[in-house]
Formats: sequence, C-alpha cells, structure tokens
Amino acid sequence: MDATLTLNYPAPIPAGHEIEVTEFADTRPEKKRTSWHPGWDQPFRHPSVLDVTANIRYMNHMHVHRGDNGGNSYAPNDYPLRPRADLPVQRVYRARVKACALVMVEGLDGQHTKLVVEVLGPAPADAGPQDRRPS
Repeated sequence: MDATLTLNYPAPIPAGHEIEVTEFADTRPEKKRTSWHPGWDQPFRHPSVLDVTANIRYMNHMHVHRGDNGGNSYAPNDYPLRPRADLPVQRVYRARVKACALVMVEGLDGQHTKLVVEVLGPAPADAGPQDRRPS
C-alpha cells in the first residue's frame, strides 16, 4: 500500500531506501481537538523519519525540544539524536521510499518534504542499531 508523507522539515531520502516512520499521539483534551486550533506546532502533526538504509534520522525541532527553538543561525543547538522520551508514540512502521521532493518555502525560510512510500508493515520489535524508541 502506498502512502504520502508531507513533512515540514527537509528529509532528502533517495528512492529505494527503507525508512521507519514514527507517528506521535495527539494527547490534547477532546475539547481542544475540536477547537479552531489544528495544532500544527504539535509533534503529532509531523512524524519523525529514520532512513534505515543510511541510519540518518530526520526530525523537526518539536520532536527534540519543548517550546521555541531558542536558537539562531549562528550558534548550533545541541539536539539529541532521537525524539524526546516523553512523546507518546502512536504507531511505528517501515516503508520503502518511491519518490522524494524537497520544496524551498521562502516565506518560512526552510524546506518541506514530500515522500511517496510503499508501506511494508509494522517496525520489527528488535529495532537494533536504529533504536526506534526515543531516549
């Protein structure tokens, strides 16, 4: 089964690479889920992606830090290699990339990614060196 991932961060993953997609749960109270605010700035809106073939993890700032990024373009932030441990995981699955496109969004000064993938199934329980469980 094919699926499309739209990410608000750059993830240039070549076609043919196997990936592991981690989707996070929406833990907002039901009243907030039906409110006007769609929660675009929340981790559940954007999965993190591990390129299993290259062992490179792609994430948004919200996956590794609470609140504003607090950084600037001159000094790098010391981000962890995995998503925050306090993020509740809803689903983790494996897929193979069929197509990838990166688009520069000038008004936002960043790149967005679209991945078309073939879903292979749930991620194996023994993630091994990729270690899908956040730490």
